[in-house]
Amino acid sequence: MQSKNKPDYDVIVVGSGASGGWACKRLAEAGLKVALLEAGKPQSDQNFSEHRPEFELKYRNRAAEIVRKTRPVQSVFSVCSEYNFDWFVNDLEEPYTTPKDQPFLWMGRLRVTGGRTNVWGRVSLRFSDWDLKAGSHDGYGEDWPLTYKDLEPYYDLVEKYVGVTGIAEKLEHLPDGQFQPPMPLTCQEALVRDRVKQKLGRTVTLARSANLTRPQNGRGPCHYCGPCERGCVTHSYFNAAFTTVADALRTGNCTLISNAMAHKVLLDEKTTRASGVLYVDRNTRQTREIHARVVILCAQTQESTRILLNSGTSQHPSGLANSSGVLGHYLTAHVRSGGGNGELPTFGEQPGLGGPTKPVGVYVARFRNLKGQAPTKNFLRGFGYEGGSSVDFNWQAAGFGEAYKKALREPRVNFDLTGFGEVLPRWENRVEIDSDVKDIYGIPVLRIYMKDGENEKAMIKDMGDSAGEMLDAAGAKNIRTYANPSAPRWALHEAGTARMGTDPKTSVLNQFQQTHDVKNLFVMDASGFTSNPCQNPTLTIMTLCVRSCDYLMNELKRGAI
Repeated sequence: MQSKNKPDYDVIVVGSGASGGWACKRLAEAGLKVALLEAGKPQSDQNFSEHRPEFELKYRNRAAEIVRKTRPVQSVFSVCSEYNFDWFVNDLEEPYTTPKDQPFLWMGRLRVTGGRTNVWGRVSLRFSDWDLKAGSHDGYGEDWPLTYKDLEPYYDLVEKYVGVTGIAEKLEHLPDGQFQPPMPLTCQEALVRDRVKQKLGRTVTLARSANLTRPQNGRGPCHYCGPCERGCVTHSYFNAAFTTVADALRTGNCTLISNAMAHKVLLDEKTTRASGVLYVDRNTRQTREIHARVVILCAQTQESTRILLNSGTSQHPSGLANSSGVLGHYLTAHVRSGGGNGELPTFGEQPGLGGPTKPVGVYVARFRNLKGQAPTKNFLRGFGYEGGSSVDFNWQAAGFGEAYKKALREPRVNFDLTGFGEVLPRWENRVEIDSDVKDIYGIPVLRIYMKDGENEKAMIKDMGDSAGEMLDAAGAKNIRTYANPSAPRWALHEAGTARMGTDPKTSVLNQFQQTHDVKNLFVMDASGFTSNPCQNPTLTIMTLCVRSCDYLMNELKRGAI
């Protein structure tokens, strides 16, 4: 008979997204017994609808108010639609709160295997020492407790598995990776790339994206069908549901427990070790416990921090692993309310309906506050842009009859640039438990405090101005720029509420995402980011996770955990 004192599993992983999937894959393939707690339902190819026309839907994807009834926040996110809204959290059942003067849109909250990787934008960019050691460069904030050299071999490993299309540019501040062949730029994108480099010295490159251009591990190359957020039956883009999680399950060492709302980490107060997780079954509303030697939280920045804050005990009244008092503070999320657009030559392109759709556009690498440059007077750090060209009918055509039909068919090529800027970590941007509000599962919800400072406001203005400069350099016409206040705050790239550091008095995690206070408790999502560089975070989330899992396995082997 099995000893009652023996844990059910070696490791519990909470969350099945970018980091959770990798944690399960890495550990299960090494022979550890892993329990994967996923708050949502299982995902399968039968749920994917990228090839399904709108006329087959009940509301033809035209009744947005139907989605808004239960998902007033999630539906603001453009990828939440009649096709896939049931993948997203019901905002009425699982609310959060904010101060009236600090609205925050917590979007992209998924309740399905794979998490946000079902609907992410797939832009996959490396960080550099210019990001990881930003505090030393400009004197603001803290350096990360690791270097690019520590991450480089793991970036290589992750990129080779994920499959990232890209172009090598030899930029120190945007390191090149292990790229699959690049998707071609459109004629307009190539024009912008050449003219912006020639006139302004800025690098416009193919957006480095987790879309395959050649077959890999049974996954087919992208066939340009369009709406990636509705799934991919050829598995051409990276989604944890059909890659890392599937690999973990195939080992026979990983057990997926769906519809499991993690409430708190259980602590053995005698040993100050995590002993398991308390969760609520979403279907039965019953509370259950599961036990393991190690607990890893990969639930997403706010969600993992919520679990820790709800895990307070008599020894840890302000939340588990929070002896520093830092847990919940330094919330960051990119600003993305500055940019511009304009019209470029058609080069013979003709608009159409239902034609091939390239899933990636361009990325403009950061060009402010870098080595060899005079610091920008108005703000620290920098920003990049995502964008690209699109050809469409002239829907604003005037006239009637044949004249109108002819004018309508005159193609219009729009080129768009949207800035993504770094937000400085600040103590006052934070999350905490709102003890007056619980979700339908009885779990106390988060209260989110998030607003921009003067640094972000100045950066947003430069995003708009610089977009206009580049569009003008490219020869665009009818240029329109914008630099709007970033409220209500949103961008989906949240990070930093359980930051890494070398000093347990000022940080929650060490460089391997292990909590300083509880040695067998790890947080392997973006919660641990010491800062949140302007590059998209998902590639680094996965890279850090694999590195931390290797550390965990070594520590288990030598009996240190």
